[in-house]
Amino acid sequence: MIKAVYFDLDDTLYDQLQPFQLAVQSTNLVHYINERLTIEDLYRRIRRHSDRLWEKHSSGQMTLEELRVERAVAAFHDLAIEISAEDALLLQQNYELEQNRLTLRVGVLKLFEQLRDSGIDIGLLTNGPVLHQWNKIKTLGLLNVFDEHAVYISDGIGIAKPDPHVFHHVQQRTAYLPDQMAYVGDAWHNDITPSFRAGWLPIWLNPRKQQPHAEDIDVKYMECQSIHEVLPMITQLKNRDTGCLL
Repeated sequence: MIKAVYFDLDDTLYDQLQPFQLAVQSTNLVHYINERLTIEDLYRRIRRHSDRLWEKHSSGQMTLEELRVERAVAAFHDLAIEISAEDALLLQQNYELEQNRLTLRVGVLKLFEQLRDSGIDIGLLTNGPVLHQWNKIKTLGLLNVFDEHAVYISDGIGIAKPDPHVFHHVQQRTAYLPDQMAYVGDAWHNDITPSFRAGWLPIWLNPRKQQPHAEDIDVKYMECQSIHEVLPMITQLKNRDTGCLL
């Protein structure tokens, strides 16, 4: 039986593509966007490199600023386009400015209300710097939704996704067993695989129709393309003895 649902923040509760598109349009990098390189393609590449580099940042091998520069430089390099560190930093600065105007995906607040009405606890588990993530939580109007003790930010607890121990950390601070907990996230590497390894039920919010990693053939998960599909999935599992998909 599922008794608690935790959510990723970035690109799960809000769409990161919108502020990213506006940020690109505000830099001289916009002239690279064409039929060969779309905003969405560039965004996917930056996200992939961000996930790859996050473990280096978490272990102290690179600063957050170095990560942000490297992920943009690497994404353009994939397409044989060389950009400067200055251009990458400007892109990041514009992206942060656009994040001050974030809005939740349609249906998120209703989902939270429905889960609570069903007697299911909700929480947040997100990677990132504490202040930066709290600023986004405030911008999105989530301060009145989540209990502060149910918000876990990687830099605040010293463990980051994709390490499954971050899920163990959260589970141990709740009154629930791992198979009573579900996690909703958009990133296969950071959200779905490690939550499954920790014994949780992963729900993959996958509106961009990404593909699972081939090496993770044993990972079991549920998948949806819209936040509106999450509640029926949880309801389907709620009265089972376990939420485990094994």
